[in-house]
Amino acid sequence: MNTESLWVQTSEVAHMSEAGRAGHPSHAVVTEHIATLHSGAPFELLDCGVISGVTYHHLLQAGLEVDYTGIDIGEAAIADCRERHPEARWRQMSVTDLAFSDNSFDVVNCRHLLECLPYYETAVREMFRVARRTVVICMFQVREPEALLRRETANGYIWFNRYAPGPFEALLHSLSESVEIVDVPFDHRPNRVYFCTKRSA
Repeated sequence: MNTESLWVQTSEVAHMSEAGRAGHPSHAVVTEHIATLHSGAPFELLDCGVISGVTYHHLLQAGLEVDYTGIDIGEAAIADCRERHPEARWRQMSVTDLAFSDNSFDVVNCRHLLECLPYYETAVREMFRVARRTVVICMFQVREPEALLRRETANGYIWFNRYAPGPFEALLHSLSESVEIVDVPFDHRPNRVYFCTKRSA
């Protein structure tokens, strides 16, 4: 049995554009919020968990002047994004160990990634560490009761966790001056988006 994470070894990256994922209304919610902060001015953004580069595509469509860096743990995902968007920076990296200095990015964005980790706290603290001001987290599995589920297959494993909102949101508030929560209804996976303003040192 393969003991690696499926996200590390997957070569199928197009699935993020299928089944309505690329057109999910949460993309517009995130893009519009970022635009209100940085419209007409260049800014640096770190995107955690890029898969098919869908967030970068939405930022470009909105005409934002983004200096973009995307990370993903999967080598195939990064190779695919580099081929399609060589003008951006793409790095294979884990969100739990970000190889960037403190306060490196104006915005740190994370979409549908925390549910696929063993737990979220290390990743959240790393995102806040490298953010200057804004952390955006989009979740599809945040509701009671909390359940940590590791699915084992012959090809590897995947975490598919559901997080209780109370402890998760308490962590965000401890790191933030303010947290705005937007629920985005949709037939295929309703989302909850957290717009966090990082607490000043």
